[in-house]
Amino acid sequence: MKKMKRDTAALAKQKYDLIIIGGGIFGICAAWDATLRGLSVVLIEKEDFAHGTSANHFKMVHGGIRYLQHGDIVRVRESCRERSALMRIAPHLVKPLPIVMPTYGHGMKGKEILSMGMLLYDLLTLDRNAKLPAENKIPFGKCLSKSKIIELFPDIKSKGLTGGALFYDGQIQNPPRLAMSFLRSAVKEGAAAANYLEVTDLLRENNQVTGVKVKDKLASVDFIIQGKVVLNAAGPWAHHLLKSTLNLKLTPTPIFSRDLAFVIPRRITGKFALACTTSSSDVDVFFDRGGRHLFIVPWRNYTLVGVWHKIFDEKPENIKVTSEELQDFVDEINIAYPGAKINRSEISMVNTGLTLFGEDEQQGSKTMSFGKRSYLFDHSKEDQLDGLITLIGVRATTARGMAEKAIDMVLIKLGVKKIRSKSAQIPIYGGKNFKNLLQTTQHQGQLSMLPNVVQNALFYNYGSEYINVLKYASNAPALLKNFINSTVLKAEIIHAIREEMAEKLADVVFRRTDFGTGAIPASSVIDECGTIMANEKGWDELQLKAEIDDVKAKFLQYLDSA
Repeated sequence: MKKMKRDTAALAKQKYDLIIIGGGIFGICAAWDATLRGLSVVLIEKEDFAHGTSANHFKMVHGGIRYLQHGDIVRVRESCRERSALMRIAPHLVKPLPIVMPTYGHGMKGKEILSMGMLLYDLLTLDRNAKLPAENKIPFGKCLSKSKIIELFPDIKSKGLTGGALFYDGQIQNPPRLAMSFLRSAVKEGAAAANYLEVTDLLRENNQVTGVKVKDKLASVDFIIQGKVVLNAAGPWAHHLLKSTLNLKLTPTPIFSRDLAFVIPRRITGKFALACTTSSSDVDVFFDRGGRHLFIVPWRNYTLVGVWHKIFDEKPENIKVTSEELQDFVDEINIAYPGAKINRSEISMVNTGLTLFGEDEQQGSKTMSFGKRSYLFDHSKEDQLDGLITLIGVRATTARGMAEKAIDMVLIKLGVKKIRSKSAQIPIYGGKNFKNLLQTTQHQGQLSMLPNVVQNALFYNYGSEYINVLKYASNAPALLKNFINSTVLKAEIIHAIREEMAEKLADVVFRRTDFGTGAIPASSVIDECGTIMANEKGWDELQLKAEIDDVKAKFLQYLDSA
């Protein structure tokens, strides 16, 4: 597998078919799709890849069943198609998730209505398991009796309980690794990529965008990258970039929500996720079942709880969470499901990021309008400025599909005959022959020396490319050791630096390994990780201390308020 090298000098020497601004999941998927169709591509990111919402969402891959309430069949089909695509091309990182939704009474909240909805969904998505491995197939939904619900969730509110429904969605093992797998696949196909390059200007000649001016935040130098088309996929920064560089305004102006979930270091609901009804509602539903849902979700050995939404109209860098908010969220989930018994001090991680929301005037304390579809703007139509496209995605589930649509638009602008996208079929980094990997390699060679829990983490984070990690321990047996109270191998640190463009300690901790996924690692572990990286990168003591302090501060960014 081709290594990711940060060669900024080379970026200034070539004129690319496509420059992608933004290294989140939407921009990365666009790079993957474009390279598969033969375009020369460079992707640039002002921080690290997947550093924002792409690393900090709820880890669910939505199959679209909830959009039946909106009567939005197109979105049902789109979401189901994209969930299937992710399970097909990334079987090591995306798995089925069983979800139970209790029912009360016999009206809109009852089992009868919900069972009809599940039947309709199953009929609309009969093709959802096409070419999926057996372990990733999505079963039909089914109804559960009242006694079964109480058996699964003994502390559930029983007054009016009539039973429930079991259906399946998808769950991501590690969102930053999913983004990295897409990016590594794009680089293998010829894409160039660089983190810590900030776009300071969009260049134009007459009514044509011709490239970007960037600042290398690591070397403090400016240079120009030329391109025939620029795709602005900077997420919640996208409209700010347009305003600051070209004085353009998106119409309608994107509204963003600060979505928030938190992690509890214990299992609350066994192997099933539990949907809990709350007092707030979605104003856009045609069929109101009595309030939106919070979810208590098993993930690895943890529980994810969320998602809470709040309109956010500041710069993305200013995102924050208060202790009062966290306490309110804990109180709300404990009321919705008393069996959770969550204490605020238990929270081991807070995940928060910005996602597209609905219309501003429809938001209230008890009513919300959720984002419907991604924004895809052709600025030649909106602003009479050619060579520029803006993509702002709604949910990670649809990133690949929206990237495909964006690249269709790019091909038209380049005057290239349309080439059919294959990104829904070709396995990404680690996804090839994954089933065979699990069946045949667990007790071979170096793997036999590792605890099962470490083996599993290696397999599910790197898939069939796990050998690229272990090779660094071939001549350095100490690198085959895992860090204390962690599944992370010391070889993963070297791998992240040499093959995945980890430039800062935070890149390794939060976006290349499992250190920053569920709970704060021991201070000594962060120190040891930093020392390994310092030896590899040639840092002096001052820089090493700064890197370690930065990581520890980031871990406490939201937990200080908890």
